[in-house]
Amino acid sequence: MKVFCRRCRIDNPNCDHTNRKVYRIRVHIPGSDKSVRIKTLTADNYEAAVAEAIAFKVELKQRNYEPLEPAKETGNDYSVIGAILKFNQYLSGHSDYAHLKKDLTDAYREELIRYCRYFADSLKENHQIERMRIVNVSKRDVANFYLRMEKRFHPKSFNKCLAGLKYFFSFLIRVEEIEMKNPFEHYEPKAVPATKIETLTKEEFISILEAVDSCDPFQVLGTGEKKNMYFPWLKQAFKLFLFTGGRREEVIQLKWGDLLTTESGTKLFITDNLKLNRNNRIKQQRKKVFPVTPDFEEFLIELGMNENPDPDSYVLPTDRSQNIQTIMDRTTKAFTHYAASAGIKKKVTLKNLRKTYITWMNRAMGLETGKLTSQTVGVMKDYYLDPKIVALAEKGAREVKIFG
Repeated sequence: MKVFCRRCRIDNPNCDHTNRKVYRIRVHIPGSDKSVRIKTLTADNYEAAVAEAIAFKVELKQRNYEPLEPAKETGNDYSVIGAILKFNQYLSGHSDYAHLKKDLTDAYREELIRYCRYFADSLKENHQIERMRIVNVSKRDVANFYLRMEKRFHPKSFNKCLAGLKYFFSFLIRVEEIEMKNPFEHYEPKAVPATKIETLTKEEFISILEAVDSCDPFQVLGTGEKKNMYFPWLKQAFKLFLFTGGRREEVIQLKWGDLLTTESGTKLFITDNLKLNRNNRIKQQRKKVFPVTPDFEEFLIELGMNENPDPDSYVLPTDRSQNIQTIMDRTTKAFTHYAASAGIKKKVTLKNLRKTYITWMNRAMGLETGKLTSQTVGVMKDYYLDPKIVALAEKGAREVKIFG
C-alpha cells in the first residue's frame, strides 16, 4: 500500500499537494512476473485504508485475480528506469519472450538504450525520476525532450533518436502490454539535407598513396599527444577498398580461399555478406560477389595471387595479432590523416572509396549495380549465389575499370 499523489502521479511523494493525496494498493498477481491489480482506496485514514486494502485482496483472490467490477487499473506497471531495463533485456534477447527475440547488433542495441537514457535525463528536469512511473510520461515531457534534442543533434541523428523513443514505447505497449498511449506516436521529424556524394579522382587517390610514403605519419590529437598513423600495409588496404568497393569488415576479412574462377575464366571473390546476414531474420546465409576487374587482378598479382597463397590466409597482409576492429579503425583514421596530408580539399573518408567504386561501376552497369554492391536488402533478398548474380559479376569484371 502506498500514498499516491493524483497531481504528481507518483507513489510516496514529498510534495505539498495534501488535498490530492490518496491511499492506493498495488497487488501482485501470483504466478506472473509483472502483472498487478491496482486500486485507489476511498479511506482517508491509515487504519481504514488497511482494512479496505485487505478486503480488496480477499475479493481479488476469490475472483482468481480477475478484474473487479467496475473495471480497476490493470496491466504491467514499471518505473521509467525499470521500463528501460526491460527494453534492454528485450533487445539483448534475455527477456521472457523467446518467440519475440530480436537479432540486433550490440551497437544498435546500445544506440537505442542511449536514446532512452537521454530521455530519462530530460525527465529529471521536472520529475523525481527514481519514483516516476512510465505511464505518467506526458506530451509536455515529449516536448521538452524534443527541444533538448534539437540542440544536441543534427537532423539525421535527431530523427533516429525520436524514432528510437517511439520504438521504446511501442515495445512497452505491444510486448509488455502496458495500458497507455505512445507519447512519441506523433512528432514532426526534421528535414535532412541531401548529402553530396564525394568521389575521388585518379590523381587524388594517387596523391594519397604517395602521402603514405612522403608525409609526416604523426597526427597531433586534441590532447596534444602525437599518434603514429603509419602502417606498412596501408597502401595495399586503400587499393583493396577501392577495387572491391566493400565495407570495412568485408575487405579486412577477405581470404584467398574466397577467390574462385568461373567456367569462362573470370575471377570472382565470393564471401559472406556480413551486414545482410546479421539482419537476416530467416537465418539463410547470403553471399556477396566482388568481380576481379583487370586493374584489380594486376593488384592481386602484386599481393601474390600467382604464388599459390594459403586459402586460409588473408588477402590484406596485416598483423593478425590485432583484432578486426583495431585494423578497421587504424585503416579509417589513417586514410583521413593521409588524405588531409595530401592536400585533398574536399571532406573525404575511407567510405568515399566505396562511393568511388560504385560510381565507376554504375557507369558500366547502370541499374544492375545494386545487385552486386548489395546496397539494399530489397535487391539482394532474392539472390543466394544466383547464376544471374554470377553472370553480372562476370560482366562487371570485363567492363568495369576504376577511374576509366
